[in-house]
Amino acid sequence: MIHRFLWYRSRLAAMRSGELVYRVVEAKRKFQSRRWNRGWEGFSSCRLSSSLAAFQLSANSIDRSLAAAIAHEAQEVREARFNLLGAQWPTPKTMPPPPEFWHLDPSSGRILPSDRYCFDISFRHGIGVPEIKRIWEINRLQFLIPLAADAALRSDSAGRELVIGIILSWMKGNAPYRGINWSSGIELALRVISVTVALSIVGIDQLSDTQQARLSQFFAAHAFWIARFPSLHSSANNHLIAELAGLIAAAVTAPDILNAARLGDDSLRKLLEEITRQILPDGVGAEQAPSYSAFAIELCLVALLVAGKPVEQIPEVARDRLFAWAEMICWMMDKNGRIPAIGDCDDCRVIALTQTPELRYVASIVAAVSGFIGHPELAPPARDMHLRDIFFQSPSAPGVPPKGMRTWPMGGYTVIRGGTATPFVFMMDHGPLGYLSIAAHGHADALAIWLSVGAQQVIIDAGTYLYHSSRVWRERFRSTPLHNTLTIAGSSSSQSAGPFNWSSKANASLVTATSEPNPCLVTEHDGYLAEFGVRHRRTVQLLDDREIAVTDELSGGPVIELVAVSFLIEPSCQAYVDQADGAVLVAHHGTNLLRIASNGILRPRIYRGDEETGLGWTSPSFGLRTPADQVLFDGRLDGSSVINIRLL
Repeated sequence: MIHRFLWYRSRLAAMRSGELVYRVVEAKRKFQSRRWNRGWEGFSSCRLSSSLAAFQLSANSIDRSLAAAIAHEAQEVREARFNLLGAQWPTPKTMPPPPEFWHLDPSSGRILPSDRYCFDISFRHGIGVPEIKRIWEINRLQFLIPLAADAALRSDSAGRELVIGIILSWMKGNAPYRGINWSSGIELALRVISVTVALSIVGIDQLSDTQQARLSQFFAAHAFWIARFPSLHSSANNHLIAELAGLIAAAVTAPDILNAARLGDDSLRKLLEEITRQILPDGVGAEQAPSYSAFAIELCLVALLVAGKPVEQIPEVARDRLFAWAEMICWMMDKNGRIPAIGDCDDCRVIALTQTPELRYVASIVAAVSGFIGHPELAPPARDMHLRDIFFQSPSAPGVPPKGMRTWPMGGYTVIRGGTATPFVFMMDHGPLGYLSIAAHGHADALAIWLSVGAQQVIIDAGTYLYHSSRVWRERFRSTPLHNTLTIAGSSSSQSAGPFNWSSKANASLVTATSEPNPCLVTEHDGYLAEFGVRHRRTVQLLDDREIAVTDELSGGPVIELVAVSFLIEPSCQAYVDQADGAVLVAHHGTNLLRIASNGILRPRIYRGDEETGLGWTSPSFGLRTPADQVLFDGRLDGSSVINIRLL
């Protein structure tokens, strides 16, 4: 109960007066809506629209290896093997699965109630709550898309009937507005999109009148609930974009549901407006989480395909934002098509091909943008083949990586791409914590740095791990000590107030940036001002083609007795202290890549997979936690600390 009280208190503290009024009205609407108990029969039925041309597939259009990947995924679904977000679901005895399958927590085996009003089920508070994201993940029904694709490529009527059967199984187990699967608008929206794409692939015209009538009730019920409880004010992040995309999909697929035409047109207009809010003019995603900005853009692109809107009909400002975002990501991306897992990175996707993590998801979306807007020069240097490539006509040729230094002043990032014999990508964060008042998906990583050498990530971001089921680990993966910046006395530069909120936020800024004769950045943040009376200033200078100097200073207050400057190392690399001079060497498969050396004020220690402190961990995908070497240069800071990173 105390955790629930604290959550509400911090949530209310983040709201302005207009939002408080809205939340009161929303609470009243939720209370009134609990009376709805008429089931699917409470919604009128109608015929569905014709299949959407954008999602038609032919065997000639798909590479053999991609077809094989689709076939493998489809077989996994047919045999009811589901492995999502680090959890394996028990195999149901039948396929389609029984109704209770849709309420199963795979970690505990517990079945959540399916008959309770959705907003009466608490999943945010207390000890022992399930990792609700896992339950929601399978209920997004995204696995229907490769199943449908395989059925279409093989002209398999049994596969098509299985797609329909799974949807009907879901409807049987999830009466409208009862159970956990109706409690979040983004989940409803993604489910609608999955069903829309899957039905278009197998052919809506192939469905019987009875099937169309039944499925139209699915779209009507979802559209009504999404429109009734939109994510607005401090919740209007990627959730709102998803909801608008879901409404477009419902209105197009079931055009005779109530107010479908107006609902679709209004949602498309709002969606394009929202993209220009959540992608800043310089191209950085406002949520300060690149995988989430990719997710928002994929939602937008899928919605445009569903609505039949070619790029020429998109407002110029929206096209410019898509271009700017793809260009920015190309700067951040290493030779292998990877970028740091900055902010929350939880395997969110719209068109999901496999049940395994998609490690180059952001690169795939860059390729989709470059194909959709007709700019093949924005293609990433490397990516994995995907069904998206067919839908968005992604260019097949890799792009040419940029060189030099680039700063994004609004989003707050700088990238230095250098090296002749050994190319490297160095990146630094000097921007805001996150988006809107709660900054839900931001991490306390002010002035953090990341480094890739060639195709190898070396100094990395920790990632996300979990959301709801462990408050301790959610806090650790968001907090400053697990990021590549300076920490004072183990304290975080921004203080959290629940798993998706903050009670205080560090304000980071770029003081100066020069590119000649050598790139040099001066940055600072005030996150430690209230608690310790000091500002953190970090200067980064490229000394030559192989060496970067990182200087940390604390100004405005007393000498700090205990500071730590962190470097989290990619798990396939190993860090060890050179006994000859006390420097840290970082090796990959026996070959030294980096030498990290302090000027003597701070001394190195290496943590790996420490359960007590939470240091030395990374999360390669949601739900997975992997030990990694974390180098800490710590001690008493009097004056400045200079740490040199040299490529070997």
